[in-house]
Amino acid sequence: MSEKTLKEKAYTMLRALIMQGELRSGEFLSERSLVERMEMSRTPIRAALERLEAEGHVTYTPNRGIFVSEVTIDKAIDVYDFRMIIESSIVRKLASRKLTDELRQWFKESLARQWACVEADDTMQFAQEDSEFHRQLVYAYDNKEIIVTMDRLQDKLYRIALNVLRKDANRIKISYEDHASLVELIEQGQGEEAAAALIQHLEFGKRILLE
Repeated sequence: MSEKTLKEKAYTMLRALIMQGELRSGEFLSERSLVERMEMSRTPIRAALERLEAEGHVTYTPNRGIFVSEVTIDKAIDVYDFRMIIESSIVRKLASRKLTDELRQWFKESLARQWACVEADDTMQFAQEDSEFHRQLVYAYDNKEIIVTMDRLQDKLYRIALNVLRKDANRIKISYEDHASLVELIEQGQGEEAAAALIQHLEFGKRILLE
C-alpha cells in the first residue's frame, strides 16, 4: 500500500473513531497508543492528525500534546440557536414552494431509513440520517451561502446529535416522529406551523444536552 493510501486510511479510521465517540472529547491521543491500536507506523498517523487538526477535530497544545477537540455545551447551544434561526426560515419558505417529485421521494426514502434505525435501535446510524435530513432541507432551499456555512458545521452537528441521542433512549423515535410531521407540514404548505415545529424539535434536543 502506498504512503498516500496509508495516510488516507489513517485519516479515515481516526475521523471515524472521533465521530462515533470511540475517541471522546478531551481525550489525549498518544502516537504510541494509536500505532498499536491502528497497526500502522507513525508517519501516516501523524499526517492524519495534522489533517484532523486543520479540520478542528483535534487540538494540539504545546507541552501537553494532542487531544480530541471538545464540543462544549456553550458551543452546542450556539449551534442550536443558529440552526433555529436559519432552519425555521428555510422550512417556512420551502412550504411556500411547489416541491419537486425528486425532493418528495427523497423525504419518503429518508423517513424509511430513519424508521429502520428506530426499529433496530441504531443510534449511530440514526445520528447520520438525522444530519442528512437537516442537510437536505438546506440543500433544497438552495442558498449557496447557507449551504457553505451548514456544510462547515456538519461534523459538529453529527457529534452533537449523537450525544443527544445517547442521553435519551426515547429520542430516536421522537426525532423520527418530529421529522415525519415536519415533512407533512412542508408538503401541505403550512409554513408557520413547520417553522414552529422545527424550533420545538431543536429546542428539545438542546434541553436534553443541558440535563
